[in-house]
Amino acid sequence: MTWPGLVWRNLMRRSARTALTSAGVAIGVALIVALLSIAAGVRRTAGDLIHVGRSDFGVFQQGASDLTRSLLPESLDAKLRATPGITGVAAIFLRVSRVEHRDAFLVFGLRQNEFAYRRFVIVAGRRAADDEAMLGDQAAKSLHLGPGDLLHVDNERYRIAGLYHSGNHFEDIGAVLPLPVVQKLAARPGEVTTFGITIQLGKRPRDVARLVEHRFPGVTAVTEPGQVVNVDTSSRLIIDTGWIFSLLALIVGGIGVTNTMAMSVFERIHEIGIMRAVGWPGRRIAALIVSEAIGIGLLALAAGLAAGYGAAELFVRRGNLSELATPDFTPGVFAWGLAFALGVAVIGALYPAWRAVRLTPIEALRRE
Repeated sequence: MTWPGLVWRNLMRRSARTALTSAGVAIGVALIVALLSIAAGVRRTAGDLIHVGRSDFGVFQQGASDLTRSLLPESLDAKLRATPGITGVAAIFLRVSRVEHRDAFLVFGLRQNEFAYRRFVIVAGRRAADDEAMLGDQAAKSLHLGPGDLLHVDNERYRIAGLYHSGNHFEDIGAVLPLPVVQKLAARPGEVTTFGITIQLGKRPRDVARLVEHRFPGVTAVTEPGQVVNVDTSSRLIIDTGWIFSLLALIVGGIGVTNTMAMSVFERIHEIGIMRAVGWPGRRIAALIVSEAIGIGLLALAAGLAAGYGAAELFVRRGNLSELATPDFTPGVFAWGLAFALGVAVIGALYPAWRAVRLTPIEALRRE
C-alpha cells in the first residue's frame, strides 16, 4: 500500500470524526480567505479612487464609512490651494447612482476647468458643455451607448457629448457630469466627496499629505491604498473583527485536530506497537501521524476556500461596504488559507505524534 493510501485509509476509519474536524478547521480557512480577499478588494478600489484624474493623493473626510460616503465642504478648495507644495486641486463628487439598468454605477462630478477633467483623452465625440455628460470608454461598451445618446442617471436624462479614456479603472467604467449637477442629484450643495491633489516636482506626497492633515483637522490625506482604513470605517471594522474570529478559529481548530489525532493514537496503540516491533522507527510513526493531520488540513482547505469565496461575496453584498468594493482573490489570499490549514494541522499533530513516538513496542502490545 502506498503512503497516501495508508493515510487515507486511517482517516476513513472514523470518517465522521475526520469530517467534523475538517469542518472546524475549514471555518478558520474560510474566515482567513474572506477577510484577506475583502481587504485586498478594498485596497484595489482605494488605489483607483485616491488617484482620480492622475492626482498624487486624495483628501477625504476622516472616519467616513467608506470612500464614496466622504463629505467635505467645497470651501476647503481655496485653503488647499494656499497650502505650500500643492500645485493643483480638483474638487470631485463620487456618487454611486442608478444608471440605465445598473444600480451601482459610479458618476463623477467634476469641474470642467480642473486637471481631473482636462486630463481625459477624448476617444469619440467632443468634450461636454453645460449639463452634458461624458462616458468612459469601457462603460460605453457595456451600456452600448455613444455620443449623442441619452444617459439616464437616477430620474434624469443627460446628452452624451463624448467618450473618454483615463487609464483609471473606475473612471473608465463610469460617467462624468458637471460638479453642480451631481451635487444636486445627491442633494448636497456646497459639498464634495474628495479633493484630488497634485504637488510640486521634488516634493514627496507623504510630506505634503501630513501638512494637509495638520492644517485641516477632520480630514485624511490618503497617499497609498494601505491607508484606506484611516477613512473606511466599515472595512476597518470587518478586518479587525475578522482577525479576532480567525484567531479564535485557529485555537479551536488546533484543539480539534489535537483531540482527533490523540484519539486516533489511543485507538491504534496495539497497531503502533506492531509497527514498532517489525522495525518502523519512531520518526516514521511520527510522520504517519503528521501526514494524517495534514490530510485533515487539506480536506479543510478545499471546503474552506469554497466557503471563504461565498462568505466574502456575501459580506460585500449584504454588509456596509461600498458598492464599488469587490473581493480580490489574489494568490496571496489562497497562500494564507493554505498556510492556516497546514499550520493548524501540524500544530495539532505535535502532541499525538510525541505520544506515539514515546510508546515502546512491549508497552504498546500489552495495551491490546
